[in-house]
Amino acid sequence: MGGIRIVDSEQEYENEYTARFADDSIEELVQTFNSDQPSQGWVSARGRFLAALRQAFLDTEIDCSSFISEEGMSLDYPIRLEGNIIFQVKENQ
Repeated sequence: MGGIRIVDSEQEYENEYTARFADDSIEELVQTFNSDQPSQGWVSARGRFLAALRQAFLDTEIDCSSFISEEGMSLDYPIRLEGNIIFQVKENQ
């Protein structure tokens, strides 16, 4: 199971990617997630990128509970927006 795990959820953390997502639409955030989701590589910069992307999703009015929890964000499947809810797109759906 792929994903990021938030170590200190009490602390709001900004990094060099936070501003990049600040003005993105929800559609742009979904596209960014889906572009990165298949990647298997891991470096600290990707961790910061995904943490900022997770926070950008949480800052919207959209229900992201299918792939984001207090503990982190699942990268197991691509996502899609339907109304005000984001769903993970699992195989054969």
